[in-house]
Amino acid sequence: MALGPVVIALPRLFLLLGVIAALLTARLLERRGGASLERPLWWSLLGGLLAARLVYVLTHLTDFREQPWQALFVWQDGYAPLAGIAAAATAALWFIYRHSYRPQRLLAPLLVGLTAWGGLNAVHDALRRATDKPLPALTVEDLQGVPVTLDSFRGQPVVLNLWASWCPPCRREMPTLAAAQQSHPAVHFLFVNQAEAPATVRQYLSIEQLQLRNVLLDLHGRVGDHFSAPGLPTTLFFDADGKLAHTHLGELSSARLGDYLRALQRRR
Repeated sequence: MALGPVVIALPRLFLLLGVIAALLTARLLERRGGASLERPLWWSLLGGLLAARLVYVLTHLTDFREQPWQALFVWQDGYAPLAGIAAAATAALWFIYRHSYRPQRLLAPLLVGLTAWGGLNAVHDALRRATDKPLPALTVEDLQGVPVTLDSFRGQPVVLNLWASWCPPCRREMPTLAAAQQSHPAVHFLFVNQAEAPATVRQYLSIEQLQLRNVLLDLHGRVGDHFSAPGLPTTLFFDADGKLAHTHLGELSSARLGDYLRALQRRR
């Protein structure tokens, strides 16, 4: 989802809406009388988010080994939802036991927030599956100006990254994608630049000393338009038959990229 120059990945937007739903429910219950729910609710939500991130990092230690500081990049995807739910519920029960909050008053906002978050994700997933687009027969160019058709890469899984050199998160994630291209020769990585001049792309690759295969030029942004990409970077994951399996909006960490690649391998 794009709000002017700001792009928000839908899973993060749904989480934000779930938190808002929980807080509004707590405010409604407070108006009906009783103790303030703001402090225990915030601590429960914060504890759930931290636990979800910690468990995700611990279960992906191999992916974080080379760049451990990425574990602190909480704005990136990478959370264990069940661990977060369990931690939030545990914190709420602690407040109920130690401070005599009525269970239904404190648990109700958490349940409303969880229902809103889970329901929005479920609807989004259902709509995405209904509107998935296969790897298209669109023609782009390589750095030498030779036409390349995207669906010619079918037969192996494809990771299609929409990027631009002016995009800071694109630049930050590029070394991660470059390393994955080297370590996964059975996967086609396509770096489809959006509407930049060939000289600009070559200069960026030279300055950053990136050795990438399949750098492609989408001079008119037709690929981004085809997939209705709301912003950059957007990364699309296709199975060997060219069927869209996953879409990721925003910067990719090595851990999340590993998750997507393992999921693609299971579809083979």
